[in-house]
Amino acid sequence: MFWDEEVTPEDEDEVIEWVAQQLYKYGMETAAIMFLESLKPISRYGSSMGQMVVSPLLPFLGDNLMVKGDKALRVFEDNQNIERLIQRLEDLAVNGLESEQEIKQEPEYQENKEAPVEEKKGWRKYLPF
Repeated sequence: MFWDEEVTPEDEDEVIEWVAQQLYKYGMETAAIMFLESLKPISRYGSSMGQMVVSPLLPFLGDNLMVKGDKALRVFEDNQNIERLIQRLEDLAVNGLESEQEIKQEPEYQENKEAPVEEKKGWRKYLPF
């Protein structure tokens, strides 16, 4: 589709950050790290197969998704970008998003001795424990 266009480093950073935040939002960072580490050696072949199988279906889902999906498939052909995604997911798992850090520094949070109960995210909210 857009194979003649080159993916810039800014596009790579944008795609990696978006994927990392979406995985963090649903609480899947640990599973994604394990999945990416196990499939890192064959990422080039997986991305090529994805372009053959998924790319023809992307125009039916809209222009925005078509462009974003094509960029994501081309960004993750490179093992270095997968490693950058893994590093970003590990950073998010340890530190969280910056906005959460700012919330913890607010005075009303520090005055309250009881830690607020953290709401479960993603698929974890369906677990009874």
